[in-house]
Amino acid sequence: MSRDTSMAHLHPVFRHKVELLLQELLKAQLPFRIFEGFRSPQRQRQLYSQGRSAPGARVTNADAWSSMHQFGVAADFVLYIDGRWSWDDSGERKKWWQQLHKLADKQELKPLSWELPHLQMRGIELAQLQRGDYPANGDSDWAENMQQAISNWQGLPAAPPLPSGLPVRPPLPAEAPTGNAASINLANLSASKAQVIARDGLRLRAGPGTSFDIKTTLVNGQQVFVLGQSGDWSQVDLQGDGLVDGYSHSGFLQPLTG
Repeated sequence: MSRDTSMAHLHPVFRHKVELLLQELLKAQLPFRIFEGFRSPQRQRQLYSQGRSAPGARVTNADAWSSMHQFGVAADFVLYIDGRWSWDDSGERKKWWQQLHKLADKQELKPLSWELPHLQMRGIELAQLQRGDYPANGDSDWAENMQQAISNWQGLPAAPPLPSGLPVRPPLPAEAPTGNAASINLANLSASKAQVIARDGLRLRAGPGTSFDIKTTLVNGQQVFVLGQSGDWSQVDLQGDGLVDGYSHSGFLQPLTG
């Protein structure tokens, strides 16, 4: 199961603190990036099984729904040097990790003594989250991601309650069309088509910037749908279903007409 680095899946209060920390790390010239933010209960179970019922070394003591990651209020920060992730805390780099924790403390983010990269929201306990006592001011991006994680979980331990205030789809009007008349693909009405113009392919990333993980590489000539813009980056929909699959640099996407 892949890592989730989407900032939208973090609780907005925690997300804001993370964004401020990333700015401070950049100013301090410390090469830390978010290795993982939200973590699904299925991935947490997979990591927990490692070194227990599955091969490999133990990497976590938390089972599904027993980590702050499942609630979007924790993130792992890891060194990213010369295109590689590094957990090295020896020599001079030990000071870098210490500085990370000092800067995190200013944003009221709490480290774990036994898990160096982990930073979580201060002032809330896991037991609160497990009974559905979530931080205030959650937005729809966070809440809908939580809803999906909770709805998709089966087995034990039981999933926590759904966040309150989730958007509710309004009922259709009495005169709404049915059957094939209602099957128009509305997603493409606001999307525009574009073609990849990069000889060696174009990287599709998890977010609008080179700091985000590469999800796949689009081939030269491939046609995609562009749903919107974020600076120099385009929101890309590969399937034409109106859902964002990732971001690519707009300079390598040629708009198609007709």
